[in-house]
Amino acid sequence: MSELAMAMRPMLERVIPESILIETAYCGGDDLVCIDRSQLENVIMNLCMNARDAMSAGGVLAVGVYRVTLDAGELGSADLQPGEYLQISVSDNGVGMDEEARARVFEPFFTTKEGTGGTGLGLATAYGIVRQSGGDITVSSEPGSGSTFRILLPAAERTTEDVSPSLSVDCAEIRSRGTGT
Repeated sequence: MSELAMAMRPMLERVIPESILIETAYCGGDDLVCIDRSQLENVIMNLCMNARDAMSAGGVLAVGVYRVTLDAGELGSADLQPGEYLQISVSDNGVGMDEEARARVFEPFFTTKEGTGGTGLGLATAYGIVRQSGGDITVSSEPGSGSTFRILLPAAERTTEDVSPSLSVDCAEIRSRGTGT
């Protein structure tokens, strides 16, 4: 999983303007999840593009990947079971969303970007991919305070059939270029 997150950095640096500081934190090393890699890349990239669009004047985009152990009281969805998860979070300090937008953000064709090219399918697609993979995606946001999307994917056990092991990366915070605000 850390390998994927590290591989996405150069892509993010090409599409995120320098006025936005990219902060990344990858913890957990060689964790595995059962999800199509290209679909997960699309989900993360979509969340990052939405964060970029919410910070037209610049800001901070934070992407984190962590292994977490959740008990029954910490699960956001009734479909998830207590246990080990990989948590991917994408946060920004952009315009944020009100309660109505938060309630509808994963609905197909709902967009807060009327007239600017948003189709309203990106987050609905992300929701479908994450749920199809046995995970959950949630959002927390307040107007003027930015947004945080949190993805939980069940951690998978490594087997001898795994041909391409992920790179082992110690928990480290990496700051990228950008001026931030």
